[in-house]
Amino acid sequence: MFTNLSHHGGDFRDILDNEFPKAKNVCIASGYASLDILHAYETEFLKIANKGGISKLLLGMAFYEGLSSKKLDAANALNEKLKKFKNGSGVYVTNGRRYHGKVYWFDQETDTNIYVGSSNFSSSGTRGNIECTIPVSDKNQKQSVIKFLNDLYSPTHAITIDRAEITVPGKKKVVLKTVENFWNALKRYDPKTINIATLPKFEFPLERVAEMEKSNLNVYFGKGRLNTKNGKIIPRPWYEIELIASNDLNSQVYYPKGDFLAYTDDGYIIPMRTQGDYYKNIRSKQSLQIFGIWLKGKLERSGALSKYEPVTLDTLEEYGNNKLGFYKIEEGKYYMTF
Repeated sequence: MFTNLSHHGGDFRDILDNEFPKAKNVCIASGYASLDILHAYETEFLKIANKGGISKLLLGMAFYEGLSSKKLDAANALNEKLKKFKNGSGVYVTNGRRYHGKVYWFDQETDTNIYVGSSNFSSSGTRGNIECTIPVSDKNQKQSVIKFLNDLYSPTHAITIDRAEITVPGKKKVVLKTVENFWNALKRYDPKTINIATLPKFEFPLERVAEMEKSNLNVYFGKGRLNTKNGKIIPRPWYEIELIASNDLNSQVYYPKGDFLAYTDDGYIIPMRTQGDYYKNIRSKQSLQIFGIWLKGKLERSGALSKYEPVTLDTLEEYGNNKLGFYKIEEGKYYMTF
């Protein structure tokens, strides 16, 4: 066990310093990496590749949370050097789901050493923080971890960093200009003019979809899209959402069907639409982001949600509401609350 405490196994950084020189192949999958660690072990990754081995590093959160400018440059530089060996070596990011684990696999001539725990590939993870990372000793468990890593690095879950359009915090375009124009052009009204006391109501329970990481409220964390201008994969827009209603919901009497206007509880009139089989897809008409700007915006302004974090049950609990309400005013018009 290695905790970065001297009386509980010591620094995990010492293990890295010992394992890299002996490794024939190295495969690291970490949620995060620090700039100084990338610089410190660049030579070690390259030495292994130069000897005919495979050197892989995966940064599991980079595609969705971005990297600082200097860290992105360092990761790209290492990737370019490793890719020249044409054996699968390189720096990877996940595409389709975030990866938050920490696994270190050092393949030696006569043995394989694997470490699993909480230590990110960073100075704080390998020396600064109190962590807990342990070696895997059981042979069957080792094979299971290796199988997992091979799957994690496969095209199903990962791409090399040069194929991804990694954003730099502070430079992210949260909303495109065209979507801003749609939002700013929305008609406004006074919510006090609508009395919902006697209106029939349909409710969409958001707790059903809050933790679906790749759909509904969390479309952003699904597979990225191809940017045709530069050929790179980029995450979906942060505010893009589309609710999928199950049959027990879309079969209810007051469920909206087709095009309708949503008069929101804060004074906007949003053109909406339900479409697909049994009108199961609930979305805003001009852009899927309009619905998201309204709904996610409420969560953000309340402090329950930060940008580039998934909507979870905890998010809804902190916000104080887990239902989207549709009060039918007349055919094609609903009062929408959240």
